[in-house]
Amino acid sequence: MSSAGSDDERIKPLGDHPSEALRSLRVLIVEDEFFISLSTEFMLESLGHVVVGIAVSADEAERIADLERPDVVLMDIRLIGSRDGIDAATNIHAKFGIRSIFVTANTDAQTRRRAAAAHPLSFLEKPLTERNLRVELSAVN
Repeated sequence: MSSAGSDDERIKPLGDHPSEALRSLRVLIVEDEFFISLSTEFMLESLGHVVVGIAVSADEAERIADLERPDVVLMDIRLIGSRDGIDAATNIHAKFGIRSIFVTANTDAQTRRRAAAAHPLSFLEKPLTERNLRVELSAVN
């Protein structure tokens, strides 16, 4: 934490443990299922984070990441279009240094090996819970 006042304003209490604090993050959601993205946005905002955009395709995710420079991307693997979330996460990390947390039902070994190129922070299995989301985001620097 720097001594700048804006960092102090980005500290939010955790829901279950008011004595702990979680830094407010700027998060890009990449999810092609409308209700899942809506639920994820609600959970993030409940945790004190800011959603900078919601993308449904790899190309859209890269455009928003370039414009908004989020702290982290919550990335589904299956997306609309010919490119998937692994491709998008790999490009976003290579171009902008932004890492992703994969939120997916595809957690098999082959998918994880392929996703390693994106240098993901972690994998979260669907359905996403606020508790799991809070734990994973608390590790983001």
